Amino acid sequence: MTPPCTFQPATKPENPLRLHLAQGVCDAHAINSAPSAPGNSAAILVEETPDTLRILAVGELDAVLAHPRAPDAGAVEWPDAILMPATVNAHTHLDLTHIGPQPYNRDTGFLGWVDLIREARSFDPAMLRASVRDGITRLRNAGVALVADIAGARQTIPTQVLREESFPSVSCLEVFGTGDRQRDTMRFLDKTIAHEATQPQHPVRFGLSPHATYSCGHAVYLHAARCAAEHNIPITTHLAETPEEYQFIAHATGPLRTLLERLGVWDDAAASTIGHGLHPVEHLAPILERARFLVAHVNDAPDQAIETLARTNTVVAYCPRASAYFHHHEHFGPHRYRDMIQAGILVTLGTDSIVNLPPDESASRLSTLDEARFLHRRDRTDPALLLQLITTNGALALGVDPELFTLAPGPTAGIIAVNIDAPARRAPDARTRVLQSTAGIRWAECPHLPEQDRAKRD
Repeated sequence: MTPPCTFQPATKPENPLRLHLAQGVCDAHAINSAPSAPGNSAAILVEETPDTLRILAVGELDAVLAHPRAPDAGAVEWPDAILMPATVNAHTHLDLTHIGPQPYNRDTGFLGWVDLIREARSFDPAMLRASVRDGITRLRNAGVALVADIAGARQTIPTQVLREESFPSVSCLEVFGTGDRQRDTMRFLDKTIAHEATQPQHPVRFGLSPHATYSCGHAVYLHAARCAAEHNIPITTHLAETPEEYQFIAHATGPLRTLLERLGVWDDAAASTIGHGLHPVEHLAPILERARFLVAHVNDAPDQAIETLARTNTVVAYCPRASAYFHHHEHFGPHRYRDMIQAGILVTLGTDSIVNLPPDESASRLSTLDEARFLHRRDRTDPALLLQLITTNGALALGVDPELFTLAPGPTAGIIAVNIDAPARRAPDARTRVLQSTAGIRWAECPHLPEQDRAKRD
């Protein structure tokens, strides 16, 4: 179990006005200050009230000190860090945290990996609760203030735990249903949606997640999309993730058909809507037109698929390290996230589950900042764009005010201090330093922590 992320008791004063001093400050948009002078050369002035956390001023130290309320603030020093907004993780599976990082067996392929998950995942309520709580800890360790979690295998326990922890999130109920089993899935959805209508939707919002094109039939997708549109419920799915998915949808053959046959869920009704030569995105296009979907992965993205995603206002949650873990670039070429953005698609980042993370210290956090760092190393992607993918784009994808994930004056979802190691200090600007650093993060301001964790700052 990783340690909880807490405020630094030695440096965080109880003064509701706090002046954070750091090497630099940055967000994805207007703020990008990293003066060349050593030491604390940038600052953020923050006011905490019982109801909110507000940024009053940000930027060069002298300019922030000129704010009329700055003299009353308690100072918090971050001499080896750059301050930036908290981040968003737009796709993860907290209920799988107990499995831990696992190697990918290329001999058994994706089907072998599915079998691994089926055998290792727990349905015991106590273990499931512990797994989700461990995942939440790893989100906090990562500086994540908003998450879209897949509540796996028809379980609402992850949603309950997120509510108990008061963690801002969209908790998406994952369902499966093919062929004649679709009626049961639709009844289950109706029952759960009716129950969720009686529950508070802040800070945890209930969502829907038909699992994937090969595990959910058209009737389930249509019903879920109709419910999402009528009741204003977020909806997500896995789409165009693997070569096996294309083989199954286009030709009704391959390992995924073998899996369905082995599980006894392949029947004439399941076969009726596939095998017509369609790409998975085109197969799902009539469904995507009925609700605003957040689709995970889209590693397989020919031009027509990108055009369809743009036309249907579909959001893409790309999970870079998961894609690399499965070696999808060897099948599909480089992921086309930048082409998607150019086409007008809203793209954000997720981590997928802990299972696909490297078995090192980074597994202690479910970090989209680590995903962005991976893309910066591999693709040399523009730092401002990468920060946008893990902050404001993520907020927009999950229906949250994106201004909360900037350093603009006003309410904030949180501020993190990104530790900057020696090589990264040579970078010319704050955003690049953040992405080049291999160090971890600490919370500077974290309004979403539950009260029991806030108490640890004393």
